Amino acid sequence: MSIRKDHLRITISGTGFAGDFTARAFACIPHQNNLSLELAGVTSGHLGNARLFAQRHGVTQAFESHQEMLEVTQPHIDCIACANHAHMRYVLESAAAAVPVIVLEKPPLIWPGYLENRHADGATKKAESMDLLHETLEAVESAGSKLLYAENFVYVDGVKALVEILCEVEPRDKGKILLQQGLCAHQGSHAPDYDIPEKSGGGALFNKACHPLGPALYLKQIEGMLREGVPIRPVRVSALAEAVLRRQPPSAGEFFRVMEQVDDYARITVLFEDGTVAELNGHDLNISGIRNTFSVIADFGHYEMRINPNDGNELFMPRGDLAGSLLFREKLPTAEGTSFPSPRQFHAHGYVNEMEDAVLCALEADRFPQSGTMLAWDTLAILLAGYESAEKGSRFIDISDYSLGRDFPLTAAPDPLLAGTVLQRH
Repeated sequence: MSIRKDHLRITISGTGFAGDFTARAFACIPHQNNLSLELAGVTSGHLGNARLFAQRHGVTQAFESHQEMLEVTQPHIDCIACANHAHMRYVLESAAAAVPVIVLEKPPLIWPGYLENRHADGATKKAESMDLLHETLEAVESAGSKLLYAENFVYVDGVKALVEILCEVEPRDKGKILLQQGLCAHQGSHAPDYDIPEKSGGGALFNKACHPLGPALYLKQIEGMLREGVPIRPVRVSALAEAVLRRQPPSAGEFFRVMEQVDDYARITVLFEDGTVAELNGHDLNISGIRNTFSVIADFGHYEMRINPNDGNELFMPRGDLAGSLLFREKLPTAEGTSFPSPRQFHAHGYVNEMEDAVLCALEADRFPQSGTMLAWDTLAILLAGYESAEKGSRFIDISDYSLGRDFPLTAAPDPLLAGTVLQRH
């Protein structure tokens, strides 16, 4: 597909939370050199929802199916932001249409047996899921498409700043990341499909711990590229997945969405091939709204990222209703009392930087996503091995056959020089 340098057509599948922030993030990208970004199409499981979404976000046309949308609009960027169970079908359709850039929301896919009403243990789910992802990535590569695995934590400014620091310290014989710790939590997803394994693939481990897992994998890839020209990969996983609120009296769940089918607390420990460690948590037990943090301890310093909330802005309101419909922080249940507003929240959470990477990858033939197929592959191997580990009393599960056993082109690894600059210099 030939690409005009002044106009890109973008399509979105899904009209829920992910579809909404995708559309809003594209609207926040500065249009330079007369570049025009057209939201050319949107599709949903319900055409009425797609039409309402199109009106709200200025999308050119609403479609009943993803396939029809691709045929009519011939997009340069196709954003797959629908329920997890449809991810792989849509990626395959995009690859078949030779869409230049496919943006795939996290996590990559769910176990295919769910759609067939089968039951299996964690090891079987992992093997079958990885086989499906392998086939899908092969189709993407054969089509010449670029897959951007849309883990927004990879794109937050704090992670970009840390990459800049790694580039600076590497010539000084520093840059070894020793321990990474991260958290993604709130009081329960509002998405109806979240509590249905057949649609979401799992709970807190699968859909929340995946967020801080992204930058943990990405930064080790960056470290390896800087030091040896080869990314550092994960090799062993231990995890815990529990349903805490479901086992408590009803009064304990008053201020939460209590999950009836999926886990609401998760811990993942990842051991990398160089002997370093990442500890990631995800849960639905945070009563005060979203809490996203990430910490890196390296041989040159300690970097703490308070993504949301942070205390850069502080507000006190004696009555929450005075705020009207304003949302000061994602998932914040009330504006009453003291809060820490997050202006430009879509940028703070990395969504704008993420979609800008997609735009640049569409415009530049030799540019590939910072978060690409390798990160998607390692993420799914860890998440599925995590559930296998949880079944086996948190025993460590070896994933090296996946992480080190599949060949990727070098373009699947991030380029530290293309991560972007967010820090000033003297």
